[in-house]
Amino acid sequence: MIIIQTTVEDDKKAKDLIKLLVETNKIACGTFHEIQSSYKWKEKLVEEQEFEISMYTKESLMREVVDNIAQRHPYELPKITVLEPIYTLPEYDDWVKKQTS
Repeated sequence: MIIIQTTVEDDKKAKDLIKLLVETNKIACGTFHEIQSSYKWKEKLVEEQEFEISMYTKESLMREVVDNIAQRHPYELPKITVLEPIYTLPEYDDWVKKQTS
């Protein structure tokens, strides 16, 4: 199992992205929460609220999910990262695999 993360500007975009990927069996589930981001963009300091999304899928779907996110992402330069957990409860890992295709 892997976790793919990205950020979007509002909760509707987070919900819509998760819904699309769950309905097409590309992720088993997705979670999101509000965060405060600070970064420099085009020589200006930006401080804003965003929503960070974590999506759970099997490793073999990584490229497809990442491409899907990148194609639909509203940001000029989106944060898209892939994390590989050190440990996942085996039953949860099995569930993720069964939910995705």
